[in-house]
Amino acid sequence: MDKIKIAFIKFGGMANGGTEKYLQTIAAYLPKDQFDVDFFYCDAAPYIGSDFKHLDTDASRVEYTKSHGVNLIKFNVGFKDITKPTHDWVDTNFWDVFKEDDYDVIQTGRSGHPEYPFTMINNTPIVDSIHLAGMGENKSNVFKTVLISQEQKRRWINAGGAPDKATIIPVPVEVPNYGDESYREEFGWKDKFVFGMHQRNDIHIFSSIPLEAYDEIESDNTAFLILGGSSNHRKQAKDLGLKNVQFLDTTSDIGLIHKFLNTLDVYAHGRSDGEQCSSSIIEGLSHGLPVISHTATSMGQVEQIGDAGKVVEDYEEYADVMRNMIDDYEYYRQCVTNASSRYNEIYNVESIINRFVEIYKEVVDV
Repeated sequence: MDKIKIAFIKFGGMANGGTEKYLQTIAAYLPKDQFDVDFFYCDAAPYIGSDFKHLDTDASRVEYTKSHGVNLIKFNVGFKDITKPTHDWVDTNFWDVFKEDDYDVIQTGRSGHPEYPFTMINNTPIVDSIHLAGMGENKSNVFKTVLISQEQKRRWINAGGAPDKATIIPVPVEVPNYGDESYREEFGWKDKFVFGMHQRNDIHIFSSIPLEAYDEIESDNTAFLILGGSSNHRKQAKDLGLKNVQFLDTTSDIGLIHKFLNTLDVYAHGRSDGEQCSSSIIEGLSHGLPVISHTATSMGQVEQIGDAGKVVEDYEEYADVMRNMIDDYEYYRQCVTNASSRYNEIYNVESIINRFVEIYKEVVDV
């Protein structure tokens, strides 16, 4: 049987961001004896109508994707014009390097509203992956719309998305054989109960709740470790006078991410806008880490955490759960068991990739 030819297309597609890594991971894990995989990407470009700066190309993500047999095709974009409803690309050579008729299927990773260049791809079947909530469209050549949580699916349909095309597939997160290396000895935390979180450097998603809660329960026997985070986290830790808080620089090195996770006893999540399907929570579950979070605009984290922890309303309730994790060993151990089960049964990367393979095969069989 001829290989299925698939094109991934993403503005800033080789960045170390959530949607970008989502697409990179799918592209990398597709069996290359069945698929020819081209990944079209550009470097970050300035926005017209906003001072937002998209994450730029990360050399380690380029190398990762290439090393898994993906053919990278780079195009140029001068500006992204978000004053246009479709967020058009200005001064681009995309159409010089991409030919729709060369592919059996197009894979997207996008927001949900009608969006360039997919508004101009009208014949080849599209598998749409949607990463924000509250926007929907019903495009005739979209074969499937992949949503990443039940909440997002409900919002997608309510916004006009086609129910018969919608399916839920969680974010595929690569989890290596990570060994037992941690930061405990380096920080003198061998006997401490360690909370922690992993977040990109973005003040717009900062939540004060995790460190406010930790301030309520900090003792000589506890610690809090943040991988990445924003300047707001550092200022808050200083303003609260927290003693046993450490920060690690943002990294795309998977080994260092799992060294960080090996250090933790509990994943202490907090994000002002909430989640749809958090890669960092999945990584925490893969380590058997109980997860605490709080309510927010989006509530996909409730679905992810399930019986592996708790989602609370405010920092006082958050602190209460932290105390329970420390003091109630049976409760803590049950959350550990449940975290591992949720990862193995729902978020295992191989089973997620197999679901994409099935969809792509359906496309060519129609």
